[in-house]
Amino acid sequence: MATVTHGGRALAFAREHNVDYRDVLDFSANINPLGPSPKALEAIQQAIDLVRVYPDENPRQLIRCLSDRIGVPIDTILPGNGATELLYFWVRTIRPRTATLVVPTFAEYRKALESVGAEIQTIRLQADDYFRLPLATGNTDVVIVTNPNNPAGSYAPPEEMLEWVNRFNSSTHIFVDEAFVEFTAQPSLVRYLEQLPNLWVLRSMTKFYALPGLRLGYLVGSGVRALLENREPWQVNTLAELAGIASLEDRNYQEATMQLIQRERIWLWKQLQTVAGIHAFSTAANFFFARCEQEDALDRLLGRLMEQNIVIRDCRNIEGLNGPYFRFAIKTREENARLLEHLRNL
Repeated sequence: MATVTHGGRALAFAREHNVDYRDVLDFSANINPLGPSPKALEAIQQAIDLVRVYPDENPRQLIRCLSDRIGVPIDTILPGNGATELLYFWVRTIRPRTATLVVPTFAEYRKALESVGAEIQTIRLQADDYFRLPLATGNTDVVIVTNPNNPAGSYAPPEEMLEWVNRFNSSTHIFVDEAFVEFTAQPSLVRYLEQLPNLWVLRSMTKFYALPGLRLGYLVGSGVRALLENREPWQVNTLAELAGIASLEDRNYQEATMQLIQRERIWLWKQLQTVAGIHAFSTAANFFFARCEQEDALDRLLGRLMEQNIVIRDCRNIEGLNGPYFRFAIKTREENARLLEHLRNL
């Protein structure tokens, strides 16, 4: 496979083009356009002196807060230094011999599985079926799926996911990445934790709570207890833990985020239907996935946007896609309108 470039390249773009990163309009990273919760920033400022002190080996305060918030037992939650760190830890601890990836998907899943020598097969979502999950089964150690799908934005509700998971053997680990589930306003699959001892749900504090620089995520599963003996200490720093707790407790911020995303998602979807030369897919997340009718059109678009210090995600190097696909985040109305103008002039 080609080398994968992730989204969220504002800092790298700024260095490469000798501009201030604050002047880069980054649609490639799907981060809450409101930025972090004001309460999270306040918590960081008030605790800044704690950087000279070791954090807890295991962030117990954050775990209790998450337990109350998502309604699962404390000993089923494993926080980490971002969702990606947890992914790699889980894979090297489980060490699957065989794995099934639902593609298109986040590139780090294949890399993590290859790092332990797993034999990988894929289930490919189809554009003409709007990237919905197909009926699937099979004999495999691990199945990994993103829901909502990244990069397509398609979403399967919990009842549908439960039916899908139950088609696999109970000995198969089912790993569901819910990095964007908060934006759907739908419940998490963690509600079925007691019914599914083979279920693992990965959650991120990066997207909805806009904390990518702090690196904070958590893994949920009844099997977490068995992972702890292999866990390295101090994976969550003090400022990340306090910012995470403050974010989870800021209900006004959460409501404002959902109002903004829902409003802009509807507005952008209607606008995208009138853009010639581009086919956009409906989304349940805080980003849109689209395809140019012509290959060279995407190259022109990327070039023109780059001249304006605007970045979107070129998805042509993502496994499971064939064609000029791209992805862009939902931001504020002013920012969305600015990108839309460039799409119309393609």
